[in-house]
Formats: sequence, C-alpha cells, structure tokens
Amino acid sequence: MKITTGKSVSRKEFLKTAGSLTILSTLGIGIYGCSSSTDAVNGQPPQVPSDDGAISITSGGNTIEIDLTKDSVSDLLAQGGWLLITAANTLIVNVDGDNYRSFTSVCTHQGCSTNWQFSNNLFECTCHGSRFDTSGSVVRGPAASNLTEFTVTVEGNKITINK
Repeated sequence: MKITTGKSVSRKEFLKTAGSLTILSTLGIGIYGCSSSTDAVNGQPPQVPSDDGAISITSGGNTIEIDLTKDSVSDLLAQGGWLLITAANTLIVNVDGDNYRSFTSVCTHQGCSTNWQFSNNLFECTCHGSRFDTSGSVVRGPAASNLTEFTVTVEGNKITINK
C-alpha cells in the first residue's frame, strides 16, 4: 500500500494504526491539534473586534496599549477578567481588581498560542492541558517552564504592556 507521502506502509502497520484510532474513538478519546481556534464560551477569552480601537500594538509588537473605556475589553475591569491578544501572542489578567499581569500566550510545552482558557485563577493551554497560575508558574504539566511575564503599567483608563 502507498501513502501520499510516497512512504511504503505494510498491511500490518496500517492495521495497527487504524486499530489504535478505532479504539481511541470508541473510548471517546479525541486527538487534537495545536492550531485550533478558541470560542468565546466556558472560560474562553472575549472576542475583541480589531477595529474598535480598544487595543493598539506598536513598536514591532513589543508595546500593547489597551483602552479600558471600550466595551470590548470591559471584562478586564473586574477581578478575574482576562484577554488573549492573538496578534501579539499575549495574555493579560486582572488578578485582584487592581493588579494586572501579562504573559506570553506561547505555551512552553509545544508552542500553542491561541488555545487558552482561564478559570479558578488558572490559565489552561487547551492543546495539551498545561496549567499556569496568575504569576505564570506551571502548576500542571506537561509544560515544564513558566510563562514569560511582561511589564504592565496602568495610567487612568489605559493599560500598557511592554514585552
């Protein structure tokens, strides 16, 4: 049997792979890739329209400004509010109502950057289940390294993140 890559696969190898996939699907175990997108439900980040002026990214992506007066980012005003800024690979969370922290959204396990949830003060990369607390520290693997933290300053209704 030939596969589109041109590699020859024996009948035994094919049946072994097909059988494994059948068993996994029978048990309800899914196989997920690292590049799926997120939905705005169940701990998923709110969707911010790119044209409402709430978020501006400058200096080659190294400076992010968030205008808290815009409705699309109003979740950040409350404790536990958070955003995933995909255009800058950045997470931001309001830790306690007044304290904001920001991190890379590139998971230290295998580099997924758009599959994040936040609940119970934990970020979860839904690609493979790694969890990080609000200081960016790993609390559950498979990731072995903490998320890189960025500097956050708040002036009035403006948050600035410097990467």
